[in-house]
Amino acid sequence: MGSPFWWLTAIHILTFQCRSCLITGQFISSPPTSSVIGVIGEGVILPCHVVAHNIPEVFSVQWIFHEQSQKITVSRYDGKNKKEKQDERYQGRTEFFRSEFRAGNMSLHLKKVRSSDKGSYTCVVSFNDTYHDVLIELQVAAEGGVPSIFLRSHAKQGIGLTCHTAGWFPKPEVIWLDGQGQVRKELSTTKMTMMPAGLYSVITSMNLKPGSDMEVSCRIVNNLLNTTSESRVLIADIFLPSISKWLIIFLVILCLSMVLISTVFSKLRSNHKKTVSSVKVKMEMEEAKSKLKKRFGRLNAELDFWEARSHAVPITVNPDCRVLELQVPGAPGVESNASEPAGPNAPSTVPVLVGKEGFAAGKHYWEVEVGQQQDWVLGVVREKGRQEEEGTLPGEDCWALHRSQGEIFSSKGDRGIEKQNISYSVIGVLLDLEEGQLNFYEAEVKFIMVRMPLRLGKEPAEMFYPFLSKREGALTPLIRPVLTPVPLETL
Repeated sequence: MGSPFWWLTAIHILTFQCRSCLITGQFISSPPTSSVIGVIGEGVILPCHVVAHNIPEVFSVQWIFHEQSQKITVSRYDGKNKKEKQDERYQGRTEFFRSEFRAGNMSLHLKKVRSSDKGSYTCVVSFNDTYHDVLIELQVAAEGGVPSIFLRSHAKQGIGLTCHTAGWFPKPEVIWLDGQGQVRKELSTTKMTMMPAGLYSVITSMNLKPGSDMEVSCRIVNNLLNTTSESRVLIADIFLPSISKWLIIFLVILCLSMVLISTVFSKLRSNHKKTVSSVKVKMEMEEAKSKLKKRFGRLNAELDFWEARSHAVPITVNPDCRVLELQVPGAPGVESNASEPAGPNAPSTVPVLVGKEGFAAGKHYWEVEVGQQQDWVLGVVREKGRQEEEGTLPGEDCWALHRSQGEIFSSKGDRGIEKQNISYSVIGVLLDLEEGQLNFYEAEVKFIMVRMPLRLGKEPAEMFYPFLSKREGALTPLIRPVLTPVPLETL
């Protein structure tokens, strides 16, 4: 028991155990938190560091992704043949820091992070017949675009607002705020939809009641990245509510006019009893009634125009030109093979520009500057008629107003307005999907030109897109912004 040989043996065993503890107990170090965050579309470092006095030339390191019950080898480096192998879904997206292997850096650079990369990863390093691992949790996130606030509806009960943004991951938090930065008490509805790229599109709506704070903010919060994006608008007092104010003005004018009519009729009836010129009195009465009817008609038409204009929406057109087939004569920009002028039902093809915005419900108004052009086409086309790029938009799925040589035609080729000495410089278009009709207005003098019924299909998701004819140079009609009224003032 007390022999020197026994003590030497004991010291050798203890020394061997201590060396094993140094190698196995501190082989791989991990960060204070084993979770890292990667931004979608950018790169992220999955950390793995070896703590050892000497790392041999021959070693192997592999990163494994845990997908439910499966294990996928993301990337593997074999020091024996100095080759690297990647899984198909990570092909071209991973990279080791080879120049730092001898310093113990076995981290993995994951490029172009996707939403599907979220999950657990294991770093496994082996040499000298031993292997050790560390578990890293990868969380992915993305900050979307700045939210946009739109006027959704407008009635006596209040103003409906919609906030839209896209490109977020994971699902963000949506907050409506007032002018003091406090959370609004109004109820809101939020819908989040995952887009093909794996990111979320957010649409949230609320109803702003009369008398409440007219300053509204829509804030989108990514709690994982601890970032926010916010838009703020101020609602003008004149639009609370504008439609009812026009209605009150119309009713006041109507009452005053009725009083005037009663007074005129009473006076004429009294004068009729005192004079023998009854024929002249009747003529004056008829003339007064005719003027009043014209005045009423003008007021009613102008009220209808302003009501339509209150549904103004911004429209942008796609620069790619498409071809539209119309049953109208003399379509602009297209030569006809016929020797005689085309009749009202002769088909023609017209190059057009189609709007990016589509509508499936509600009322939507926009204005087109046609200037002094003698030939132009504008209207709406239904989505199921839209084909692949450079395709043709069939005529049966579009509703159009066409001007040729000073005369106006509908989309079927029927003459809608006789040739007149009127300069149609700005045309207003109201797409009324609630009543199922398309209205065209002369925006400068505020009267309706043509009403067209829409053939709505049974599919509730069908979309209608604005379009206008494409001409060379400065002759192309332009969709102009509607400056009056302005429902929202962005701060």
